[in-house]
Amino acid sequence: MQISYLSRILIFLIILVSITGTSSADVINPGEKNIPFSYQLSNIQNYPGYVFILHGTPNPSVEILNSSEFSFYKLSTCSIYAVPVAVFNQMQINEMNDTQVSEFLTSDTRVARSALELEGSYGVVNEANPLQSALIILNIKSIQGNNLDIQKEKVIYSYTSGQKVEVPFQSQNQTPEPAISGQSWDSYVYFIALPIIALALILFIIIRRRSTN
Repeated sequence: MQISYLSRILIFLIILVSITGTSSADVINPGEKNIPFSYQLSNIQNYPGYVFILHGTPNPSVEILNSSEFSFYKLSTCSIYAVPVAVFNQMQINEMNDTQVSEFLTSDTRVARSALELEGSYGVVNEANPLQSALIILNIKSIQGNNLDIQKEKVIYSYTSGQKVEVPFQSQNQTPEPAISGQSWDSYVYFIALPIIALALILFIIIRRRSTN
C-alpha cells in the first residue's frame, strides 16, 4: 500500500512539473519581450503543380501556404510539405482530423517532405532592445520524389525605428545574429551611457567625501 501511495505521489509530481514547465515557457518576464519568427517562400510560384502545406506541433494542423509571409505559435515546431494538386483535391485534407492529417503528410508516398524544422520564435530579449521581428526567407531548391529541398536564404531583422537589416545564412543550423547597425540610440543610452554616468557620479561623490575629510 505504501509503495502504491508513493507511486501516485510521484506520478502527480511528474505531471505537475511538466504542466508548470510548459506554462512557464509561455510566460514572458517583466522587462522582456518575445521576438517572433515569420517566414516566406520566395519562389513558390515556380511550382504551380503542388500545394504547399505547413503542419506543426502543437499547431497548425493544416495551413495552405502561398507567397505571403506566414507565422505560427511561438512554441510550435513546423515542417513544410508539398502535395501534388491532383492528390490534394482527391484526399480532401480539409475534412480530415488532426491524426489523419499527420498520418497522410508523414506516411503517404505521394507527399514530398522537407527535413527543415521551423521554429515560431527567435527568442526573448530585453524590452529596451530595438529589435522587433525576424523574417526568414526560404527558397525551394527542388522536389524529387518525396524529398522537398528547402533552404534558408537570409533573415531580415526589423527594428522599432523602421530600419531593416538583411543577414545571409552561412549555416542552415544557425540563425545569424542581428547586425550591430540595428542598435538604436535609445539602446545605446540605456545600456552604455546611463551606466557610465552612474559610475561617474559615484566616483565624484567618493572623491568629494574624501576631500572634505
